[in-house]
Amino acid sequence: MFTTVVLGLITPIILYSLSSLWCLLHNYLIAKNIGLHIILIPVRPDNPLWILLSPYIIPLFRKIPFGNGTFTRFCRTDWYFSEGYEAHRQFGDAIILCSPGANWLYLCDPKTARDILRRERAGEFGRDYSSVAMLDVFGPNISTAEGQDWQRQRKCTAVSFNEHSNALVFQQALRQGKQAVEYWASFGDQGMRSTAQDVKTVALNVLSYAGFGKEGDFKKSTDAMHSEGPLSFQEALSAILGNAILVFALGPSGLKSLSFIHRCKRLGEAISSLQKYMTDMIEQTARTDRKRGLHRNLLQNLAEASADGLLSKEEVIGNMFVYNFAGHDTTSHALATTLHLLAAYPEVQEWMAEEIDHVVTKYPNGELPYEALQLFPRTLSVLYETLRLYDPVPGVVKRINNTNASQLTISDKTYLIPKGTMLDFNYTALHMHPNYWGDDAAEWKPSRWIRTEPGRAPVHEREAMRIPDDGSFLAWSDELRGCPGKKFAQVEHVGVMVSMFRQHRVEPVREEGENQEDARRRVKEAVADTGMRLLLQMLHPEKVALRWKQI
Repeated sequence: MFTTVVLGLITPIILYSLSSLWCLLHNYLIAKNIGLHIILIPVRPDNPLWILLSPYIIPLFRKIPFGNGTFTRFCRTDWYFSEGYEAHRQFGDAIILCSPGANWLYLCDPKTARDILRRERAGEFGRDYSSVAMLDVFGPNISTAEGQDWQRQRKCTAVSFNEHSNALVFQQALRQGKQAVEYWASFGDQGMRSTAQDVKTVALNVLSYAGFGKEGDFKKSTDAMHSEGPLSFQEALSAILGNAILVFALGPSGLKSLSFIHRCKRLGEAISSLQKYMTDMIEQTARTDRKRGLHRNLLQNLAEASADGLLSKEEVIGNMFVYNFAGHDTTSHALATTLHLLAAYPEVQEWMAEEIDHVVTKYPNGELPYEALQLFPRTLSVLYETLRLYDPVPGVVKRINNTNASQLTISDKTYLIPKGTMLDFNYTALHMHPNYWGDDAAEWKPSRWIRTEPGRAPVHEREAMRIPDDGSFLAWSDELRGCPGKKFAQVEHVGVMVSMFRQHRVEPVREEGENQEDARRRVKEAVADTGMRLLLQMLHPEKVALRWKQI
């Protein structure tokens, strides 16, 4: 009996291992014919279960003599960030990670990236939907749609991102930022460690207002997962976004089957609550907010598209979720990283604050109109520099469409890439490529984005953004599938920074025995302790206490 049970447990593992080994050999033989450097890894990088478990497995392998090397270096889901430009410096501007699931071609050549994006418009290349299929958890959406389905959904949603919407974002970002910094400053000299959690509330409130017409005041973040009773819309959405890996890995049905675990039960309740809230909002909006011209928000446009038969109810809910996920998590992670960096680099903080002070004096009543946005190139450059080094989405995956293989020119040499190869733009490495960003490419230096025109006017009147057009900066992607919320994110960042640094400054709280330089060094180390948790983010921001002081 015991032998039978053991065989029953071991046999599937042996068969799975043999199958994986065979697939790995098959993919290696294909990769070998391409002619680029190959790195063998035993697991597909985008496997949801591996994403969930790898942060615990990789450290264990580092502790054993034969566990280090290629496995711990490239099987990390955040190897992009841990390697920076080093892997491409060592192996070239194109590297193949050969796994049992597929071959992944990682690119660090802006000319090649621009070529693929250009040819995507002609249909030769497209997005790899298998890598984002988990986003279908609430229903079909623009992130996972293809061809005419994508065009239809894009048409129904993109109209929401207009200048009227951006004006709402700006004013709400100013409001939320002011409320957050006043709350943080109330902690006095002891500081607070909740920055990363609190900016999630800021981002959620801005998104809820601009996208769904729901306005809320900033308040200290609470963990709805451990509370009891019914959840509000914001609480349900916050719980899901904060536990997105579990949602994607297990799905609503999987969470329901594990409801005997309190965390899974509460998360399942959050999903049910959010689905009901979204359904009710769609039905109410369809009844009361029809035909209101260009001033409709995302929810109103989706509800009208559903009423007109352009989107199914499932597509409306799917898009509501994916826009929340994409617009909330990326923004909040970037905000958290930026605020910690500003605390570590007081000279950059003052450089940005000089611009804010200069612009604010133009408006004696203290009310900044949306039109003032263009007067903040330094403030915007801080976001660009954070995304250059700490982009929450450190790459984008493309695939070959229609043909059996496509030619790609990489570093002035042409290769034949077979269909089935995943083409991954390695943003992190590209954004640190010394040929495009100089020998100080690894430094966080927002001033690199500013150009100053000659003249006698004050320097702030002569400054503007210097954005490269050579393909060396790909945050928000580009071309056909570029991020529709690009301007939304920029407007929100400027609004939050202006309201926070208009009358306040931030610094790290010193621990026993530290001087100020030691404290700043510790903040930099906390920022460097960044990794993938579905998106790239600081792993332990709570280790750093930040103190806000009014000036």
